[in-house]
Amino acid sequence: MGGIVSVVGVYGPTGNMVPIGNVVNKGITIRANQASVKRLLPRLIEHVRAGRIDPKALITHRVPLSDVACAYHLFANKLDSCIKPVLVPHAG
Repeated sequence: MGGIVSVVGVYGPTGNMVPIGNVVNKGITIRANQASVKRLLPRLIEHVRAGRIDPKALITHRVPLSDVACAYHLFANKLDSCIKPVLVPHAG
């Protein structure tokens, strides 16, 4: 038992219920932080537009949407040098 749950990113709803009794009984540590998206996004977009950052270079895997479990497994376990998998919908 035990472990750490980290939540980093943009998270909107504040009324969600966390089963705090389960967290305590299982010895789980929760760490969380809000990403500074509103503050950083305009600067990031400027870097992309100016050619200083190529967001396509982050994509290491393109995976069919039907193989989402495989993509998650690759990413979560950092297999095959996976940094950023992109799910591609069926082209039909």
